[in-house]
Amino acid sequence: MTARPTIHLLEHIHPDARALLAQEAEVLSEDVPFPSACDAVIVRARRIAAEDIAACPNLKVIGKHGAGLDAIGTDAAAQRGIAVLSTPGANAESVADLAVGFALALLRNIHAISLATKAGGRLSADQTQGYELSELRIGIFGIGATGRATARRLIDGFGAKVHAFDPGIPEDSWPPEIARAATLPDLLERTQMLFLHAPLLPSTRGCIDAAALRSMPRGAFLVNCARGGIVDEAALAEALASGQIAGAASDVFAQEPPSPDNPLFASLGFLATPHIGGATTGALRRVGLSIVRQVLDRLRSGGTPAHPIQPKTIEEI
Repeated sequence: MTARPTIHLLEHIHPDARALLAQEAEVLSEDVPFPSACDAVIVRARRIAAEDIAACPNLKVIGKHGAGLDAIGTDAAAQRGIAVLSTPGANAESVADLAVGFALALLRNIHAISLATKAGGRLSADQTQGYELSELRIGIFGIGATGRATARRLIDGFGAKVHAFDPGIPEDSWPPEIARAATLPDLLERTQMLFLHAPLLPSTRGCIDAAALRSMPRGAFLVNCARGGIVDEAALAEALASGQIAGAASDVFAQEPPSPDNPLFASLGFLATPHIGGATTGALRRVGLSIVRQVLDRLRSGGTPAHPIQPKTIEEI
């Protein structure tokens, strides 16, 4: 493009990425109402629906600061020839760190013990006795960039044995250090610590339901750093209350931000964070620079976008 394009930045991104954007474009800040007369939009968590796309007459590119495109009206964008770009894998290391941190906190009951200690309570041996990661059978649903980063930490750092399920990866590309489960039920029935790293697709929505949770060994643990809609939250709350699931942690929810009356919040064995998996300095810089470069390149040259459509397998994140 000969004139400087107008790019609407809907949410905060790393200062280095914002500075790069300002070198080549007129930037509309988060305070400017959207939809707007922008040529491109960059979004992190905000939903961009079909009606938003229809209300942006000049829109040519949507840049997703992250991997999952489930909050973007990709069908509406495709009908108008609008490129939808994303950054799968750019924040994988940060999300994997959080997932392993969650697992350690659950296995050592850190939250409940910390609260009891600060309150001066006496703790029984049952309350303080935990597990090592290498003691449990580890299962990972989704071996994309984040799933592999999590597996690498568990295997190399903790000596854990890991098996996983991901139908989107061909046999010759499967990581040799990870045992392969043939089906999701096969993974669940042998997993004492489950990590979710799959995207939210029609095939994964609600797949961790009451039946799936019952199929896991009693007293298993669950960590979700993928997408909230994968887990039936009411079913998980019931499984925690019954002891079928000993502890769970989630960085993501079906409704974000989650409602204070979410049934999961009644459980002391449930840990929650507000979708902060990629919120580290390193990840924010990598993701921000990646999506800014992609958007500018697309506007400048009209070339084929790096990640133009919603992936159809669970290798996305």
